[in-house]
Parts: sequence; structure tokens; C-alpha cells
Amino acid sequence: MQTDADQPHNRPPGPLRVGLLGGSFDPIHEGHLALAFAALRAAELDRVLFAPAADSPFKAGLMHASPEDRAEMVRRAIADEPRFELCRADLDRGGVSYSIDLVEAVKSSLPADAELFFVIGADSLAGLHRWYRAADLVQLCRFLSFGRRGTAIDPADLGFDPDTNARLAADWHPDFDVPDSSTEIRRRAAAGEPLDGLVPPAVAAWIDSRGLYR
Repeated sequence: MQTDADQPHNRPPGPLRVGLLGGSFDPIHEGHLALAFAALRAAELDRVLFAPAADSPFKAGLMHASPEDRAEMVRRAIADEPRFELCRADLDRGGVSYSIDLVEAVKSSLPADAELFFVIGADSLAGLHRWYRAADLVQLCRFLSFGRRGTAIDPADLGFDPDTNARLAADWHPDFDVPDSSTEIRRRAAAGEPLDGLVPPAVAAWIDSRGLYR
């Protein structure tokens, strides 16, 4: 999983910098891992927390694998990278997983001076202003966002006040292009097709052994 470019940074000592990557992870795939590595480099993070949702508000009732299967796939996917950790805050709380609840739970577990970065993609950034308690959420952490090469954002279109829009735009990185799709992986798994290059081998083995998505 790790390459020379992904080796730990040499940032001067300072407050802990933590990335938070939430999602259904149904299943986790190489695109998620590439996004986490991109976040490590972009913000010189000390670690990235992968937080599977118990029940995503965007996919209510539409999860395909159980919460524990999704957590196990995350655990297997990140096992070889010491800077990646499984965060069970949403899973242990249960119910619909709102980002504001996740961020508040994670912040309460970190040192008071720690910096928290919520890692999202371009589509999520565009709709962020419609998230539950969005105005509170953007005050609690920084949003580290990534878009495909050639995409652009207009701060004025982000839906918040000008100062917040400017802060969000400052953490925008238009250089990420990994098209892996959980939908395509589930289709392949259902058809018994190989998942080589789409998910880590340990995740593919778990999907096969549990008969997931069939």
C-alpha cells in the first residue's frame, strides 16, 4: 500500500493533525485509500481515521454489507499502514450517522489543541451547505476537499457566508482522480468477477469468504 512518496513527513513539532474520512465503505476500495494518502500529504497529517457509518443519511436502509462486515473490511484494508486507524464512533452510537455527531465525538477524544480535517470529495463539497447542521459543522473542523483534475470550484457557490466559503476554497485540491466505485465493485462481486486492483487482497478475501454482495 505504501510508496516512497507516502513515507511519514518531517513536519516540525506542533499540534496533532488528524484527518477524518467517513463513508459507508460498502466496500472500502483502493480509491478510498488513495484519498487518505492524498490527505496525508496535502495537510501533513499525523493520522487518518476511517469512520464507517452505521446508517448513512444519504443511503438510509440501502447498505449492502452489515456494519461489522464493513468495519472488518476497513480494518483489513488499513492493517499495513500505521497512520491509518479504524474509528467506530458512528458504528457504536448506531442510528443515522450525521457528520456533526461524528466530528463532535472525535474532537472530544483528541487533545484540545489538535487540528481536525474532514476529508471529502468534490461532490460532497458542492453539497456541504445542505448537510445536517452544516453551519455548526464547518466551525468545528477544516474540510480538506479533493476534486478530479481539470475541475474547479467557485467559492461564491459553496452556500455559506463569504469567510467560510473562502476557508473551504483554501483547502481545495483539484488534483485527485481515482475513479474506483463501490457500486462497480459490488456488481463484480455479485457476478463472481475478480476484484484485482479495486480492493486490497485482504478485503477481496473477506468479500469472498462471507459471500458479500451476491
